[in-house]
Amino acid sequence: MPRTSPERTAGAEGLAPLYLANLVCSMGMMGFVVVAGPLADSLGLQAWQIGLSATAGGLGWVLASQAWGRAADRIGRKKVLVAGLAGFAAGYLALCLAAQAGAAWGLAPLAAWGALIATRFAMGLAYAALPAAGAAVIADRFAPDARAGQMGRLAAAQSAGLLLGPAFVGAISSAISGASPVAPLFWLALAPAPALLFLLLRLPADGPETAERPAPLSLADPRLLRPVLAALATLSAVGVAQIVVGFAALDRLALPAPQATRTAALALFCVGVALVVAQLAIARLGWSPRRLMGVGGGVAALGFVFAALAGSPATLVAAYAVAGFGAGWVFPSISAAAANAVSNDEQGRAAGSVSTAMGLGAMLGPSLGGALYALAEPLPFLVAALAMAAVAAAGAGMARKDEARPAT
Repeated sequence: MPRTSPERTAGAEGLAPLYLANLVCSMGMMGFVVVAGPLADSLGLQAWQIGLSATAGGLGWVLASQAWGRAADRIGRKKVLVAGLAGFAAGYLALCLAAQAGAAWGLAPLAAWGALIATRFAMGLAYAALPAAGAAVIADRFAPDARAGQMGRLAAAQSAGLLLGPAFVGAISSAISGASPVAPLFWLALAPAPALLFLLLRLPADGPETAERPAPLSLADPRLLRPVLAALATLSAVGVAQIVVGFAALDRLALPAPQATRTAALALFCVGVALVVAQLAIARLGWSPRRLMGVGGGVAALGFVFAALAGSPATLVAAYAVAGFGAGWVFPSISAAAANAVSNDEQGRAAGSVSTAMGLGAMLGPSLGGALYALAEPLPFLVAALAMAAVAAAGAGMARKDEARPAT
């Protein structure tokens, strides 16, 4: 399906609905994580059961990404975004109803767990549409040398949701004193509704449909190999770091449990802030995806090395902020590098391939982090540093002709 040439588009005009859709979905994902502990207690579930339900969402994301990418190339980006956002909202509402049934209506714990797994899987299937079609929208509207900055703005919207989700849940919980842990989730389930209306009314249409069924792009496609491997390595490293920060605060820093929890929460909050700041700065820097990947990967690797050596809460938090800042440059560079490596007709499928790799990394990282921590306390941080150093090397070795390849 021929797409509009980047040089003939309206640039950033009309992209606010895309940013809002990513923001509310990211808020919803992180909001669930915040109430996971209390929710497990109210449903009579163990932590590993809640963990598996969260993993089900990642599995849905992985399985659906490439299909959504092909659909975006076949029926248009806007239709895929609308379908994905509507499906995410429906899945979130179903999750809330299942949790409410378990907590207040006497649903058996095993049945509630099964319902959580099913709804989280459905949410992951739907959410996968947003990164696949969203990156394709930006690739359609911007020339190759401007894509990294715009991908940064999209990533900043997602990162802002990671910060606003916990804050929103905290505010709702305070306003509804004594309410069930499910109550804030109902509010988050409603957030996609105005975003969906905004998307329908304000996101410009993107081209004609085609009856042709686009051929899938392999994850091993030589044009996409570096971005795909970088996506897998980066999300794995981030997942490793997220899962072990609390353990490091407890064991290496010998903090009491409440202080260790606060330190871990502050470290992850600072990661979110660093991500947003770094991603918003990309458009001003004007760097190529190759340079962003190389420098960002190197900065993130240094952050993880510092985390392995941190001897106080302040240094651990600072190390996480440094790693987050570097990752903030890597994420948009991956999407831009993939977009610049393929033709306009393949943008949805390229974004779907990168999204699949990210989903795999998000699933692999926490399990890998836990296993490495059991072997040696600093090992997860050092492996994360090696992964980001490999990403930096991939950026440094990326040929300039891949960055400047003209859209067709």
